[in-house]
Amino acid sequence: MRQDDLNKDVYTNIHISDKMVDSLIADLNTGKRRSDMRFRYSTVIMALIIVSVVGFGSIGAGAAYMSYKSRIEEMTEEEQADYKQELAEDVYNCADEARTRSLTPEEWDRYLELEDEYYKNGVFPKDILPHVETLDEIAEDELAFVEEINKIHIPDAELTDEQLLQLIDHEAKYLYTIEQNAAELAEEEGEEEDPFVPEEEGYLSFDVTAADEQSIREQTIALIEEFYGVEIDESWNIDISGLDWTGVEELDEAWLFYEVTVTESEAPNATMYQLSLPVKEGGLFVINCSGKKYFAGQTEYTREQAEAYVDEGQQAVLAFVKEKFGLGTPDRIEIGGFENLDGDSLTSSTILYDLYYGEDYVAVEWNINNKQIYSVIGKGLL
Repeated sequence: MRQDDLNKDVYTNIHISDKMVDSLIADLNTGKRRSDMRFRYSTVIMALIIVSVVGFGSIGAGAAYMSYKSRIEEMTEEEQADYKQELAEDVYNCADEARTRSLTPEEWDRYLELEDEYYKNGVFPKDILPHVETLDEIAEDELAFVEEINKIHIPDAELTDEQLLQLIDHEAKYLYTIEQNAAELAEEEGEEEDPFVPEEEGYLSFDVTAADEQSIREQTIALIEEFYGVEIDESWNIDISGLDWTGVEELDEAWLFYEVTVTESEAPNATMYQLSLPVKEGGLFVINCSGKKYFAGQTEYTREQAEAYVDEGQQAVLAFVKEKFGLGTPDRIEIGGFENLDGDSLTSSTILYDLYYGEDYVAVEWNINNKQIYSVIGKGLL
């Protein structure tokens, strides 16, 4: 199953489940980190969160998004059948595994540019990506999904803009198929639309005053620009809510915070930033990024391969926490990000550094490819 292939439980309960709450709290209290705390959401999860939770006021962005939605919703029955079959046969962990070769860095750069044009301006390919049964049906320089190898055949020659647009269009339709499939499964099982009850999960939401909301917006915009060099203008949506986890056993007032989600647009490739800002001094602070802008086309490493970059990353992380938070040398440093909760090995484009200062710790994620800090979590940082 590819990471984009959501099961119905994830789709129908996009909020935090009992298991996730328990494991998140356990991880933070014991100095462990979930691999998904890197917020490397699949584009489908991002799309579901953005469309169903966050509202947008930009008419231009909305019109472009509807243009894309109309396109994929108007697939022919034959196209829909092809994508359903592809989903049924999907056994891959990532997009690269589902292709006969990876895109080159130059192709990825053009892919991301064209993907923006696809979602924002309605720039679509002239033809759809073909689905064929065997390799014999296509020439070596043709792009197509081939059923007998269960992969997209990508020719060795550099892809044209038209071929890249066909790949983008294919992914958009594939993700739509996943979303529809999940919705159908949920309906068959009679799942409630939103069975989540915060009080039963051990924490409550609280109202954010207008004055606090304005202050939080300003702080959020400043932090994103400081950490990522991105200017957030009026076209972005900023959603703010208050969360009180102090009702959960062993959690103190540090777990009273504002949860902020900043989204670029309604498109599945949109960039998203998520922050947790403490209500009181000494509280929990989290900031991280997600979206193809940050993770598409990056090389992933095993833990053993990443060892060659650990010292470089550690120096960068220590310089970062000293500059941003005034922190000195930690008592000890642990390296993570290459295992899930079950202890299974993972590959990653980032290294997670847990910096311990007495009983507290700060977790910082550093990207091996572009040498940037991607996420920070800790108490008493702001």
